[in-house]
Amino acid sequence: MLRVIYGDAVSAPGGSASDDTVVFREGFHFEEREEAEAFRWMGSEARLELPPATGGRYLEMGVFSPYHDLSQVLTVETGGARHELELVHAWGVVSVAVPPGAAGVRLAASKLLPAAHHPGDPRELAVRVRSPRLHRDEARHAHLARQRTNALVNVREMAEGRAELRSTPRSLGIDLYGVCNVKPPCVYCDWDFSKELEGGNVDAPFTRDTLRAWGELFDNASNLVNCSIGEPFMMKELDELLDAFGEQGKTLEMATNGQILTDRNVEKLLGRRIHLYVSLDAATPETYAKLRNDKFDRILANLRRLIAAKGGRDRMPMVHMVFMPMRVNLHELEAFVELCAGLGVDRMVLRPLNYNEATELDWERGGHHFKYADELLPWDELVRVSGRAAELCRRHGVELSDQMDFGGAMETGFPEEYERGRREAGAAAPAAAATVPGLHVEGAPAAPETGHGNGHPAALAAAEPPSSLGEERLPLCTEPWKSLYILRRGILPCCYGSRPLAPMDAYAETWNSQELQDIRRELAAGRFHEYCLASEACPIVRKSAHGRALTRADRAFQAAKRVWQRADRVAFGVPGRLLRPVKGQLAGLTRRAAGLLAR
Repeated sequence: MLRVIYGDAVSAPGGSASDDTVVFREGFHFEEREEAEAFRWMGSEARLELPPATGGRYLEMGVFSPYHDLSQVLTVETGGARHELELVHAWGVVSVAVPPGAAGVRLAASKLLPAAHHPGDPRELAVRVRSPRLHRDEARHAHLARQRTNALVNVREMAEGRAELRSTPRSLGIDLYGVCNVKPPCVYCDWDFSKELEGGNVDAPFTRDTLRAWGELFDNASNLVNCSIGEPFMMKELDELLDAFGEQGKTLEMATNGQILTDRNVEKLLGRRIHLYVSLDAATPETYAKLRNDKFDRILANLRRLIAAKGGRDRMPMVHMVFMPMRVNLHELEAFVELCAGLGVDRMVLRPLNYNEATELDWERGGHHFKYADELLPWDELVRVSGRAAELCRRHGVELSDQMDFGGAMETGFPEEYERGRREAGAAAPAAAATVPGLHVEGAPAAPETGHGNGHPAALAAAEPPSSLGEERLPLCTEPWKSLYILRRGILPCCYGSRPLAPMDAYAETWNSQELQDIRRELAAGRFHEYCLASEACPIVRKSAHGRALTRADRAFQAAKRVWQRADRVAFGVPGRLLRPVKGQLAGLTRRAAGLLAR
């Protein structure tokens, strides 16, 4: 009998640990890792063993469904109670009441993942489960139930292509702090322009009062993404905010330069559901000095201390090291992967330098002349870098998140250059086996050598087309349904947005504003809106442009937009500020004019 016991402490509200241990029993497969966290596939049925208790409790666990259309249902039976839960695609948190005295939970999935989606893997696969935990916090359970209800409505509205939504964002972009400790700023940071956009909001407070003012926008969101142009560890209120996020069971994604990860700041992070993105971009002090300053060795010491304090990989907070490939650091890609492996970080993130020909940053730093436009890599080279990074990470046992693959099609859309990059990484070697601290396994079977246990095989079987998972009903891009970014520089529909849709304090009316509804309507029809085409840093738009999927009119509109951006920069942004109230209408007129000229 398969018996798996997680040795991790279970985080309960308030940061305390529960003594209750959830045991994986029959029906679960061996442990795997994705998104820097351990999980287990279950078959059509499975069982969890719980320690009996006299009082009522709640079982909270992460559940991943491969289906996009809510067609997969997970039945949870415990202590005579039965819950039927529609599952949202990808990871979501479910929380169910466990009656007093219940010693087990039976799980049953309504449908399996079609075999065509895991060729070479003979297992019966239905859903993935991770981090099951028991708690007794009724308020936390209510928060999680509310977030789940909103997510279900949101998915239905997205599948129906609705432009005006009753649901609120599942993911909320936030702006914790507007001041940074790196001065002068990082050479690729458009600091002055960003602070000009932020205006009087640079010093706007971000507190619990901010969250209360947001109301259901905050309460219904399950994921928070800090997109501040500043260093969050400089905040005096950070502890209090982290408590507020944790009380509602939210996941926080937060970027830092890592230079002030002091013992006190490390202590703030331990045990919290945080994904910490450390912007490093270099494997040596010399290259780091060309991008920022001379603090490289300090950052590595801080990271080692943090990773040791949290107990190594697969423990919260998750530590992700970011590498943005540029001319100045491209030669250090392999060394950076090796550094990630040596430190034991949870994941390496490959993030492209934002494509913006209008950015005119020009620095002398660390003996290097950094000119933004010259550091941008051409598209073919970026594809090769993606392939190289994938192969290097496979060889060194490092999990990779390639943000150029946002929306998919990086490998399949540009196979020749991607494969060339893999070959440039050198001869392939067997992937390193990942170990998970605090895990005890009894009788677990070995993983199949050719399996695709993560549910995302690199290539589907050629002989048989895969069965539908409902993805054909999705819009061209789902971000304007799922996300809203309330930032000091303004409201954005996604993190790649080319311009704010409205000022920071207009978040409530912007969610269903006419322009955002128009963006949703176009994407639901399978077309890019003018706003999307103007957001050329978006990987989905870039892949469409380089894959010849854009019309001549759309390409002409992008060219006109680049000319406008350069002219606006030369005039110190004055034309943009004067025309800000009518930018949406002007973009539409420009696109129509470009279409006529392109004929």
